[in-house]
Amino acid sequence: MGFATTDDGQEIFFRTHGTNGPLLVFVSGYFGVDNIWQPLIAKLSLQYRCISYDSRGYGRSSKPVSSDSYSVTRHAADLRTVLDACNITERVVFVTHSMGCNIAAAYYLAYPDSVTGMINSAAYYDGHRIQKFVPKEAFASGADIPSQCVAFYTNMGLDEETALEAARWPAHGRRNNAHALISFTMENKYPQINVPALVVLGQDDAATPEELVTPIVQEMPTCKLEVLKGVQHFPPTEAPVEMERLIRVFVEGLSR
Repeated sequence: MGFATTDDGQEIFFRTHGTNGPLLVFVSGYFGVDNIWQPLIAKLSLQYRCISYDSRGYGRSSKPVSSDSYSVTRHAADLRTVLDACNITERVVFVTHSMGCNIAAAYYLAYPDSVTGMINSAAYYDGHRIQKFVPKEAFASGADIPSQCVAFYTNMGLDEETALEAARWPAHGRRNNAHALISFTMENKYPQINVPALVVLGQDDAATPEELVTPIVQEMPTCKLEVLKGVQHFPPTEAPVEMERLIRVFVEGLSR
C-alpha cells in the first residue's frame, strides 16, 4: 500500500495485491473507497495482480475543500497517478462500480492504448442522464448527518457494516463528488471505446435502470450485458461469487 501524489498536491491511497497474472484495476464510484472490492480481491489476487484505491474526497485519500478540485476527469487523472506510482506500463483491465464507469471511460479517452478491457458494474450512461432517476439533491442529502449517509447506501443494497464507512467522510467530500458525478457528460463518445467490455446490471437497481444502461451496450463496439437477479446497486458486495465468475470468464476471454 502507499500514497500517490497528484499534480495538484493531493494524496491518493492505494493498495496492490497479488504477484502474477493479468492486471485488474478496481475503480470505485460515489462510494469512493476500495472496501467494496476487498472480498473479491481476496479471491482474485491468487490468480491476478490487483490495484485498488480510495478516490479523492473519501477514505484515506485527500479531501480538498474546493469544488474545483473535483470532476470525473480529475478522478481519471488521479487514477493515472496511481498507476504511475505503481510503475504500470502494460495495458490493464478496469473493474468499476457506478460512477467508476465514467471515470474509466474518461481515462480510456485520454489513454486509449493503456486499457485492454472493462467490466462495469452498476453502470450508467453519464451524470446528465442519471438526473432523471436520481436528482443531485438526493446524492448530497444528509451529507452532514452520519445516519442519513449510511441510509443512502443501504437503501441501494449495500450492507450496513460497509455503509458505515460513509459516516466518517466529511460532508464537503460527498457534496463535491455529487457535483462531479452529475456534471459529467460522455458527449456520445462511447463508440470510441473500442475494447471488450461487460456491463453488469442488478435487476432490482432503481438508481441505474436499463434505460441508462442499454445505450452503453448499444454504442460501445464490443460490449455485452449481464443482468443479475435479486441484486440492487452493489453487485460486488451483493453477488461476489457471480462477480468473481464473470471477471474470470471475461479476463480468460481476452487471451483467446
